[in-house]
Amino acid sequence: MSHESPLRFLQEAARLLLQYNMRTALLEQRLRQAAVSLGQEVQIVPGYRQLTIHAANGAYAHVQVHELRINIAVSARVNRIIDELCGGLLSLPEALQRLDEVERVAEKHHRGVLALIFGCAAAALAALLSADVPAMLVIGVSSALGLLARQQLAKHHVSLFALPCVAAFIGALAGGLLIRMGATTTPGICLIVPALMLVPGPHFINSLHDIVENNMTTGLARLALASAIMLSASMGIFLGGWLTLGMTTVAPWDSSVVHIPLWADMLLAGIAACGFGAVYNAPWPVLWTSIVGGMLGHGVRYLGLEYGAGLVLSTFAACVVIGAFAAGFVERLRVPFAAVAFAGAVTMMPGVLMFRAIGGAMEISLAGTHASPALVSSAFANVFTAGFVVGAMGVGLLLGARIAPLRARPAKAA
Repeated sequence: MSHESPLRFLQEAARLLLQYNMRTALLEQRLRQAAVSLGQEVQIVPGYRQLTIHAANGAYAHVQVHELRINIAVSARVNRIIDELCGGLLSLPEALQRLDEVERVAEKHHRGVLALIFGCAAAALAALLSADVPAMLVIGVSSALGLLARQQLAKHHVSLFALPCVAAFIGALAGGLLIRMGATTTPGICLIVPALMLVPGPHFINSLHDIVENNMTTGLARLALASAIMLSASMGIFLGGWLTLGMTTVAPWDSSVVHIPLWADMLLAGIAACGFGAVYNAPWPVLWTSIVGGMLGHGVRYLGLEYGAGLVLSTFAACVVIGAFAAGFVERLRVPFAAVAFAGAVTMMPGVLMFRAIGGAMEISLAGTHASPALVSSAFANVFTAGFVVGAMGVGLLLGARIAPLRARPAKAA
């Protein structure tokens, strides 16, 4: 195969778009656009972590990636290269050379700056959940350390699922020590919030996108991946909590929240969105879209809860706003919708309910046939409530993305 053949360009573009987590339908669309511009007729057969491109002349190219990653800067660069190739601004050799260099030259945030931003985001999320000051400080520091640990482990190609487990373990260990010292009045939040910072939102959103677009194989696989990451994080919580507190399930805490004003709620949501956007390696000119979207969405949710709309409906309305706002910018900025939108919606993820549901399931398994009806009903209530909220988030974000083109020209990519 020629080094500068059209099929090689399609193969490398497919690898990058697949590895950096573009949803299936959009991945196929982008590859077909590139193929048409190169005068190629191709058939694309997608799968989970793999994709095959069949050319009309009988040649084919197969792509398989080790894992699905999230890197907004890389995704944006690949989209722009395809755009410039299709628009005649790049020759095939130039486009191939730029694709080969994408991962090396894409912007990266400094590790120290990224850890600081992520720690502040974790503390802001803890404040939204009514954590006290000692808990906020420990959560911020342990989340930053967990991020650095994940990055270091990733360099050594450690198993994907070990990364969230280790980060959650660091958070639970620090939180457990703070609880043992009697220095916090919000013990449950200490243990949970560092793990909430590990919620794989883009995987959830892309899985819903794929399922809605009838790409069931990849959609269900992405959903299983996201669920496995959540389960890995929960194992880290329980291990850290068991070592420090001897606990076997997620400790409950007073669900009443300290009332904060709307402006403070929106500000904290913006800080949390900034942290997730930075971790997804959003360039600075892109990061503001997640921040503003998160502030607007959380403001809508705040007002909905204030006026009695309920958690599910308020979350749905907020995510429609975030989805519409994000979709209005992703085409121009050439960035992935799922990562930008979820960074804005992250503070609404019912991670507390999810981890409580997992904890309840573990407690039921320990109790066996002696499990009380109250324990069983509580576990199921957490499961169903979390499911409805996640569903409201996903449908809201997708609906917002569909609404946005109605007020602007149709989007080519997200």
